Amino acid sequence: MHTPFQKLFFVLIFAQSAMVVTAQSFFLNGSAIQITDTCWQLTPDLLEQTGSIWNAEKVSLNESFEVLMSMYFGCKDADGADGIVFGLQPLNTSIGVAGEGIGFQGVAPSLGIEFDTYQNNNLNDPAYDHIAIVRNGDMNHASANTLAGPVQARPANPNIEDCQWHTLRVTWDAAKKQLDIWFDCELRLSWNGDLVNDIFGGDPEVFWGFTSATGGLSNLHQVCFSYTTFLDGFEDVVICPGGQFQMQLSGGQRYHWEPAYGLSNPDIANPVASPDTTTTYFVEVLDDCNIPFYDTITIFVDGDTVFFDLGPDTTACENSGYLLDATSFGTDTVTYQWNTGETTPTLAPSTSGIYSVTVTIDQYCVADDRVHVEVVPVPRLPVWQPRLACLGDTVVLDGTSPGNPEYRWQDGPTGPVRAITEPGVYVLSAANRCGSDHAVAEIGFEDCRQVYFPNAFSPNDDGFNDAFYPQDNGDVVEVRSLRIFDRWGELVFEAAPMPANDPARGWHGQWRGRPAPPGTYVWMAEVRFRDGYETTISGTVTLFR
Repeated sequence: MHTPFQKLFFVLIFAQSAMVVTAQSFFLNGSAIQITDTCWQLTPDLLEQTGSIWNAEKVSLNESFEVLMSMYFGCKDADGADGIVFGLQPLNTSIGVAGEGIGFQGVAPSLGIEFDTYQNNNLNDPAYDHIAIVRNGDMNHASANTLAGPVQARPANPNIEDCQWHTLRVTWDAAKKQLDIWFDCELRLSWNGDLVNDIFGGDPEVFWGFTSATGGLSNLHQVCFSYTTFLDGFEDVVICPGGQFQMQLSGGQRYHWEPAYGLSNPDIANPVASPDTTTTYFVEVLDDCNIPFYDTITIFVDGDTVFFDLGPDTTACENSGYLLDATSFGTDTVTYQWNTGETTPTLAPSTSGIYSVTVTIDQYCVADDRVHVEVVPVPRLPVWQPRLACLGDTVVLDGTSPGNPEYRWQDGPTGPVRAITEPGVYVLSAANRCGSDHAVAEIGFEDCRQVYFPNAFSPNDDGFNDAFYPQDNGDVVEVRSLRIFDRWGELVFEAAPMPANDPARGWHGQWRGRPAPPGTYVWMAEVRFRDGYETTISGTVTLFR
C-alpha cells in the first residue's frame, strides 16, 4: 500500500477527452484507423481483419510505467472474435497477424497481455472470455510461455463482448519487478519476473502498442487512452519571481495537493501555483475506480522578476482594439507563446474563450497566465430584399443577430422573428453595448390564383382568337384537366394535363374530326396554382362560325 504523497512512478490520470495524442505518435497497420485524438479502431466488424497501433518511440522497461484506458470488444458473443492484445516488443511497428493469434502470435521476443474473446481449443483456451500474460507471441496456454492466467476477464460474467466499454489499468513496478493487470476496477492478474533480462535478453528498450484480429468470426475492436506514463506526465518547471504556473490535470474524481502554500485551490485539478520560493508539490488523485495515484512537481523560483498580469476575466466588444498584454523584460531574450499560436507580447482576442500565454525569460524561467474573455459581437442584421407574397401566405422575417442584442420593430413588437400577414414596410432595430444595426423589409401581397378563360372564340384560322384555352400571368402551375360539353352534356373536348397560355393544346372547335356547330358550350377545369391551391372552376364559352 502506497503512503500518501510518496513519490511514485505513477503520474496522473487524464480523461480521454483531455489527453492529446497526435496521429503521428503511432504507426497504424492493417485495418486500424484513428477515430478521435485518443481513440482508435483496431478492426471493423468484418471477417479476416488485422489491425495494430504501435507508438513510434521506444520506452525503457528500467522505468516503471502506468497505462489506463478503455477497451471495446464488440457486441457479438457466441459468434464474435477474437480480442485485443496489449504488447511490448523491440522488433518493429508493423506487427500484425490475423485470426486466433489476435495480431500478436509469433512475435518474439515479446510480452503480451491477451484479452481473448473466443475459445480456440487448439490453443487450450478456457470457455470464457479471459486474460493471460504470454511470452514470445505464444498464445497456447498449455505451454510454459503463458506466464499468468488465463483467468476470466470479469469474475461475475464470462462475456465481455457486451456492447460496453471496459476499463484497463496495467502497472509495471520496475523496482519490484511486478506487473499488475486491473480490469473493470478489479485486480485480475499479477506477475513477478525480470522483464528486461528474462524476456528481452537484457535490452530494456521496447515498442508498445495494441493489436487485434478477426478470422472466421468477427467483432468491432476499439481502444481509447485515458492516461499512460509513456505519453504524459509532469516535468519540473522554473518560474520567474512574481510569476505563476497552472497545473494541467483532469480525469480524476478527486484531487488534493500539498502543501497548499502558493496554490489558488489545493483541491482542484488545475490550481494556479504562484510560490515565491522553490516548492515541491505532491498531488493525490482518485480515479474512476477510487484507486489513488500520486505525482510530484517541483516549481523552482529563479531569474528576473516578471510583472505582467492578464487581469481578471472580462468582456470586450468586437473590433474594440482591446489587447491582452503580457509584455515582459529580461537581460537576454523574452519569448511568448499563446494558446492561439501567436508569439507576440500582445494579443487581440477575436472570439470568446480562454486565452493563456507562457512567457519565457532569458531562456530560463517561465511565467504563465490565463483569462476568459467574452468577445461581444456588434449586431449584424440581414439585408432583406423587397418581397411579393401570395394572399393568405405568411412571410417570416428572422433578424437573429450575434451579440445577444435587444430587438425592437418600428411598430412596437420585440424579438428578432416576426410573422407577416399584411403588406407594409417593416423595420427591425438591434442594439447591445457594442453597437446597433437595423434592417428594412418591404412586403407586398398579391392574388396568386388568377386564370382567364375566354367566353367566346371563332376558329376560322384568321390567326386571331382561333382556340379556347386557359391564360394567366404566371399563377397557374398546371391545368390538370380541361373538359368541354355541348348543350346535351356530351363531352366534345378533353385535355389532361395541359399548361396555360398554349393555344396549340386548346380546343379549336372540332368534334369527332369535324367542325363543331356554333353555339354555347360548358367547360370545367381542374387547376393547380403556384401557391399550392387546387380547385375546379367552370363556365361557358360561345363558339362563333
